[in-house]
Parts: sequence; C-alpha cells; structure tokens
Amino acid sequence: MSIGNVTERMFEDDGTLIVRRSQDIQAIIDQNHEESIDAPTMFGEARHRKVGSIPFVVAEQWSRECGAGIGTAEFAEYCKRKIMDGDCAKFRIKGV
Repeated sequence: MSIGNVTERMFEDDGTLIVRRSQDIQAIIDQNHEESIDAPTMFGEARHRKVGSIPFVVAEQWSRECGAGIGTAEFAEYCKRKIMDGDCAKFRIKGV
C-alpha cells in the first residue's frame, strides 16, 4: 500500500504480523537545500527559525527510540539533538 510518498508493506513471519514503512525522502532533502539558500542568519531579531524537516518514517523511528510521542516536548528535544548530529545533516537547513 502506498499513501503519498510513504509505502507500507505488511507480511507475516512465524505468526507475527510485521509492518514496514518506507519513504522516498529525496524531495524533503531537496526542499531543505532550497530553503537553506534563503534561510535567515541567526543574527538580529530572529529568535525562532526553521532548522529543517524530517521525513515521517524518520519521525516514527525517532519517536520509538526516545519513547516519546510525536509532538511532545521530549520528542522535540530528542529531534533537536538528532538533527544536529552529522549523520542527519541532510535533514537540516544549512547554517544552523
């Protein structure tokens, strides 16, 4: 099954239902790059600004890793740490 750009596959293995989701994330990476071109600097009055975007399937994975629901303060803090990690640089807008 595919909804938007998230694909879901269900199968059984030894009596256990396994659900796997995948997502084509290239559009999100491209959008982050485009937004980085016009991103404001951290100087001046700007106290809040977008730091990046993460794919839905990554948000689900990070939610499981930290044990907090998407949208909670704990989840937001976990995302902040993860998105600043070098392995997740493509989810971040440059200059952050």
